[in-house]
Amino acid sequence: MIGCTAGPTRKDTAPRPVAADAPVAAATPRAAPTPPAPAATPQALATSPPAPAYDLAADRQRIVEEIHRELGARARTSVVADLFVLAAPPGTGAVESSQPFVERVLEALFNDRFRTRPARAISVYLFPDAGSYEKYCKDTFHAPCISIYGFFNPPTRSLVMNIGLGIGTLSHELVHPILEADFPQAPTWINEGIASLYEAPVMPKRGEIHGRKNWRYPRLRAALGSPKEKSTTTLPGLLHMSDEHFRGDGEDLHYAMARYACQWLDQQGKLWKFYQRWRDNHEADPSGERAFEEVVGRSAEDANADWIRWVVALASAE
Repeated sequence: MIGCTAGPTRKDTAPRPVAADAPVAAATPRAAPTPPAPAATPQALATSPPAPAYDLAADRQRIVEEIHRELGARARTSVVADLFVLAAPPGTGAVESSQPFVERVLEALFNDRFRTRPARAISVYLFPDAGSYEKYCKDTFHAPCISIYGFFNPPTRSLVMNIGLGIGTLSHELVHPILEADFPQAPTWINEGIASLYEAPVMPKRGEIHGRKNWRYPRLRAALGSPKEKSTTTLPGLLHMSDEHFRGDGEDLHYAMARYACQWLDQQGKLWKFYQRWRDNHEADPSGERAFEEVVGRSAEDANADWIRWVVALASAE
């Protein structure tokens, strides 16, 4: 599972493959995995028919049927952008209240930002309170929810949300399956940086999305004022940060660094130019240093002082 938060009361959990996600190793998917098939012989390989083409409409119908089995025959469902099947328990109004927001977010994310859409449909479970949210996790995954806010579970292609705590988790989590499809080699810091940027989304017009200062700011500001942490709270340190280090000690700080690096780039109109150039040249530029320098016009090391000044100045912003 991939767990992410949109609130300050817990440590963020990992956007990484399930096998590497220690905090949720006990959770089980809806069904046991299928045993691997025996190795095919050369003759079988030569005569095997091609795999059937993926049927998006059939997959959406399967998801709707699964939702009705899990939440009841009267559960509300709606499809957004052909791929995302919104679902909520009957009588909650969660689908109706969330759908316009989801439509605006997805319209913006696919407007010259992400190029490749997820290959398969995704279910989006919207629970109005902690009780119904936790009950779903226990009934479906046989374990507590890994976040009080929401998470993306890649094996079941599902987003599971407690929207009673705010809708910012939803815009955060929508980024993960899209970025997974668009830039599968992306390091955790840019994945979570972009997702966290949209925890406090600003959508001034259709097709546009930005982020404003949110609850992660005090952690970053404290680090920049700490003799112990200031030397490692840098743009070059972020670009070279391994996924393991991001998820280790100081994870809350690493989230804040990533988020505010993305906001800084976005305010200059450079976030998506940087992301796309890095994505398209990742094999030759795995750290993104070259893409950063080409887009920003300076190395991360040379830009670091300006980034820090910008962060400090945010203290007086709303």
